[in-house]
Amino acid sequence: MSYLPFIKSSFYSVITIMLLLCSFSSNAQNIRIEGVGQEIGGKDIRVIGVEDFISRFEKEKARYKVKEGDSTFSFALTLPSSTMLTIRIDAFDYNFIAEPGKVYQMRILPFNFNISDTLNTLFYKIPLPILIENETENDLNRKVFILDTFIENFIADNKKEILVYKTKKYIDSICKGVNALVDSNDEDYFKNYAKYSLASVLYSSDLVNKRKLKIDLFFNKPILYSNIGYMDCFEFIYGSYFTSGNKIFTPSKLDNWLEDNNYFALIDSLGSDTLLRNEVFRELVFLRGMKEAYFSNRFEQFEIINMLDKFSYQTKFSEHRTIANNLLELFDNKSFAGSNVKEFELKDINGKKISFSKSSNKPTILSFVKLNDIASLRELEILNGFQDTLKTDYNILTITCDRSLEALYNFIINSKVGSKYKWDFAHFDGKWELLEQFNIRVFPTFIMIDEKGVVSQNPMKKPSEGGLIPFIPKKQVNK
Repeated sequence: MSYLPFIKSSFYSVITIMLLLCSFSSNAQNIRIEGVGQEIGGKDIRVIGVEDFISRFEKEKARYKVKEGDSTFSFALTLPSSTMLTIRIDAFDYNFIAEPGKVYQMRILPFNFNISDTLNTLFYKIPLPILIENETENDLNRKVFILDTFIENFIADNKKEILVYKTKKYIDSICKGVNALVDSNDEDYFKNYAKYSLASVLYSSDLVNKRKLKIDLFFNKPILYSNIGYMDCFEFIYGSYFTSGNKIFTPSKLDNWLEDNNYFALIDSLGSDTLLRNEVFRELVFLRGMKEAYFSNRFEQFEIINMLDKFSYQTKFSEHRTIANNLLELFDNKSFAGSNVKEFELKDINGKKISFSKSSNKPTILSFVKLNDIASLRELEILNGFQDTLKTDYNILTITCDRSLEALYNFIINSKVGSKYKWDFAHFDGKWELLEQFNIRVFPTFIMIDEKGVVSQNPMKKPSEGGLIPFIPKKQVNK
């Protein structure tokens, strides 16, 4: 018997496996981010990606802990296509479009991270100043920046003429200006970004035939799921289609379909709009409408969740199944009213673990405060007046969001005010993702979580606004 064919076969099998492994290895880290910056020692640098531009659900793609005294960082990650990424340090962001196969050499310019001590940087968003040092004139991010700057400046300089006086020559001028920035050799991503960014301006100007424009932009056209210009334009035109821009069905009709979980009736009704005859685009409008309905406070949120769950099994399009699942994950992971709270653990001034646990079997009054904020101190003082009445039936947990633990220590130990508060205080310990989870934008923010760990109010009314009165036993109120 000859073993040569077997040996050859085995040899080629090994080579094939090695090539596949090499291919996988080369694709497994198809983007590198290398950077340097001042005052970043000890900080967590996170790379955040948006899972899709309908849900806009953020997920952490990578994290790098900079050593104390160090000034460098690096990431290696995988992306299937060009998409928006965010470099996030504390509450400061730098956004850029990352392209597979590229290395980004970044420099964080001198920056005062301690500004968060005096300014609410969750509300007043301050960009993280970053330069991409190896960027060329034709790089995608540079071209997008130039285009965005041109459009923003043109609108700022001619706002009245475009939006008030509706002077058509200014629309012609902005069209010529945008077209001049697009070269025939540019990659498709940038060409489409420019087309749909300009279309958003044209649509808002009321100087074009809107129906004709929508046909040109969307009717039987490929859906550019990862192109932020396309998706921003889609959001601008169809973002309120279910609640204000729809002549096909009324909110009460939608409410009936949601109550009956009748996805087929809803999607068929959308098909009555001739611009939504295309099945793929119609489903995209449906998905955006479900998100819109969820946050409108006009519909039962659990009914929207049920319909999205049903849709994810019905759709033929994998991209839409992914978007539906991302929406469901967004609703579940973000602590909106009706969502489950993930357990978390922090520490008090003595290093004792303070946790939120669903097993407490009591509702929790959760508050996020800053101790250098007069409004936060006022609400804590009012809360203290209710503490004896509430402590039997409710847990109370206050999370202080000052930069250092020292502020909480001084408040509890060295302050005559803080020492009288007899409920749990913990420091957020730089866990900015916890603030993101609870959608904290202003201080103070109060949140009510029921005994099953489900958010019942976020935000709830502050104590000074009567937010605690509904939770006081009636016999106490009658007194």
